[in-house]
Amino acid sequence: MKGSKGAVLATVAAGLLWGSSFAVVKIGLRSIDPFWFVFLRFAAASVLVLLVTVLTGRTRRVLALLRNPLVVWLGVSNAAGFVFQFKGQTMTTAANAALLINASTIFVAVASRFVFRERFGLLKVLAVVVGMAGVFLVTTGGRPSAAMGLALRGDLLVLTAALLWTFFILLNKQIVGGHAVDVHALTAAMVTVTTVIALPVALVFGRGSFPKPSVELWTVPYTAIFCSIAPFYLWTWGLKRITATTSSIVLLTEVVFALTLAAVLLGERLSPLALVGSVLILAAVALASRDKGEEAPVGPDVVPEQTGAQPGEE
Repeated sequence: MKGSKGAVLATVAAGLLWGSSFAVVKIGLRSIDPFWFVFLRFAAASVLVLLVTVLTGRTRRVLALLRNPLVVWLGVSNAAGFVFQFKGQTMTTAANAALLINASTIFVAVASRFVFRERFGLLKVLAVVVGMAGVFLVTTGGRPSAAMGLALRGDLLVLTAALLWTFFILLNKQIVGGHAVDVHALTAAMVTVTTVIALPVALVFGRGSFPKPSVELWTVPYTAIFCSIAPFYLWTWGLKRITATTSSIVLLTEVVFALTLAAVLLGERLSPLALVGSVLILAAVALASRDKGEEAPVGPDVVPEQTGAQPGEE
């Protein structure tokens, strides 16, 4: 029981850290180009995870994974997802971004039916209907004619990121499903590929040269450490001790905390109808995660570890 309580607390902590990323990224984007932000975040994260890789003797495992085309595509989809999210966040709110990114859970529920032939029960059908209604209300405020503008363009870019992370999650399930994969080595390989892909994107599409020092530059190491590495290890530790369904429900704290920080730090407020939409999205994520036999999909910063792994297994 004590281990279970500790795992829940660790998962809550992971959700809070991931939830903080949306407001922090919005702050960083005040002076940092979104394309360079993505590169800098993952460059810092890759240095740290590769250092851990060397210290723990996983270098050969990482090099082997880097030769796997599926792992390369995992990093490509992750980089693309963050590029679209960060660019979208220059046009829309942190609150909308947090809600729409988590819609990837709903997209995975649909895609898994065709890719993995997973059972599509009543809960999933309800999750899709409720979730899509929530997305509509969040992006349009219930008035499609009044939503055509910069904010909607940003919302659509963030939704594109959610779709890209749907591909990321499905690809990840393909890699880890039925195989003994070193989750730490896989994460190091994925983060490394993400960094390599993000650099040419920043060079081509970024505004000007390498970002100059600014007041908001602290957001880069913060997101690298506290929104990528630290929550991943907290979440993984917790997932070894609680079920995937419990973990996914607890991780709804991510969205709640993201909305709270957006209100406190950025003064963002959801319209009444958008607030209804946010509740619908959260309900849809919970419904999709509670469907029997379904492995709960997770966010783009993490690579799931199978819950069936032995306690001492890396």
